Amino acid sequence: MVTVGLSAPALAAIAASSVYGARRVRTFSANPDAIVLRALADHVTSGALRPVVNSVYPLADIAAAHQAFERGGVVGKHVVAVSE
Repeated sequence: MVTVGLSAPALAAIAASSVYGARRVRTFSANPDAIVLRALADHVTSGALRPVVNSVYPLADIAAAHQAFERGGVVGKHVVAVSE
């Protein structure tokens, strides 16, 4: 899990990682400024950084996303799109 911007949900995710351990939840939280986010976007656009995505779920299918995560055995990340 990557959380951009430190907020109450991010703090909850970090707390969950300590309760459930490294094998269940790993978190990273950052509060980058616009320059850092622009540089990151440029790396993705140029192909220097290529995220590996296994599947994308709309927010309405969050249960299916959780089930896929629980099954495991995939290469890449499950993405939940919260807006389109």
